[in-house]
Parts: sequence; structure tokens; C-alpha cells
Amino acid sequence: MRRVFASLLFLLFISSVLMAYQLSPLNVTYAPSGADSAKVYTITNDSDSPVAIEVRAEQRIIDIDGNEVNQDGSAYFSIQPSRMIIPGNTTQLVRVQYRGPQTVTSEMSFRIISEQIPMPQGAQDQEAGQMISFLFVYSTSAYVRPSRVIESVSESVEHTDDGKLEIVIENTGSVHQVLNNMKITLTGDNGAVYTLTDEEVEPLSGQNLLTNSKLRTVIDLPSSLEGASAISADATYDFSYSN
Repeated sequence: MRRVFASLLFLLFISSVLMAYQLSPLNVTYAPSGADSAKVYTITNDSDSPVAIEVRAEQRIIDIDGNEVNQDGSAYFSIQPSRMIIPGNTTQLVRVQYRGPQTVTSEMSFRIISEQIPMPQGAQDQEAGQMISFLFVYSTSAYVRPSRVIESVSESVEHTDDGKLEIVIENTGSVHQVLNNMKITLTGDNGAVYTLTDEEVEPLSGQNLLTNSKLRTVIDLPSSLEGASAISADATYDFSYSN
């Protein structure tokens, strides 16, 4: 019973630390200029102790296998304040202003990241005496809207050296596309039609296909398409940028 009670206390302690602060909004679209080029984020410290926070911008890149790589995006945004100490049970407003090119033909993708950092020496809460320290990070989505919204993807199919099929979905439009409920149908010049299984399409389904990006999935060659010399793909998904 004592072990169970101690475990519950430990879990409650972890929960209270993990919920130390909140950030909103989590998804924002900026205009390249004008009033909508600036947004205000709210950081709420729900704990009784002060927290130190750093806010930064990173440019977002996703490779063909769906791995995200972030690069320094500080040249595109002005963040005020970018570092702060928020007392317990208080709220801090952070103004983020886009400062990049005002002519945007293809949507730009970023992360606005709020990261809890160690308290400066001498400002730490001596009452806490915490044995475990959790530093919580919020990674939010931020887009800079293009002058024209064009939703367009293209599909291609190629044979791999080991006899499989590589299916590539490319965003040829000007805004990101979220591949919700993705379905892909292959058609061979021999008249055969094959629809990918949920497992085969899983590397693509639900992924955020950013502008000027590609995503791929590799599958075994279906037996019905073995006699086809050319294979085309048709992809459908449930997403509309305008909604």
C-alpha cells in the first residue's frame, strides 16, 4: 500500500511539473505584410513557481521520408520578448512579427518554439527543492500565406533496383496539404488496377506535405501489375486549405 501511495504521489508530481505552462495558439498563418503579419501568443504559467521561457523561430523542412529538419528562422521573425521569467499563476503575452520577404509566391513553413529553460542562478525557487527537473517544449506550426492559393499534387511511380515500386507524392501547389485518409490506386498499361492497402499507404497517410516537398512509400510489386511496362498512380485524400 505504501508503494502504491508513493507511486501515486510521484505521478502527481510529474503531472504538475509537466503542466507547468501552456502556450497558445498552436497553429497560425501570417500574412507577408500588414496587420496579419504580427500575432500574439499567450504563455500561461499554471504552476506556483516561476518558469524561464525562451521563444524562437525555426524554418521547417520535411524530407522525402517524412523526417522533419528545422533550421534557424530568426532572420524571418521578430519576437518580443524572446526570453522571460513568468511568475507562478500569471500570463505573459509574446508578440511575433514576420519580417521576411513581402512577396511570397509559395507558402513558407516555420515552427514557433517555446522552450522552458533552467532558471537563472539566484532566481530559482528554493522552496521547490525538486529532485527531478522537466523542461517542457511547445513546437507550434506557423505558415506565411502566399499571394495565390494553389492546391495541387502530382503522383509518380518508379521501379526500384530490388524490384519494388516507389510511389512519390509531390506538392506542386503553393500551400501545404495534409494527406488525411490517403488512398492510392495504381493502373498498369496491361489494364490491371491495384489499390494500396492501409499498411502500404501508412507512411503517407496523415502526413503534412509542405510546398516544394515530396513524400514516398515503397511497396512490393503487386502480382497483377507484374506484366505492366508502365504504371500510373492516382492519389486522393481529405483536405482543403480553404477550410
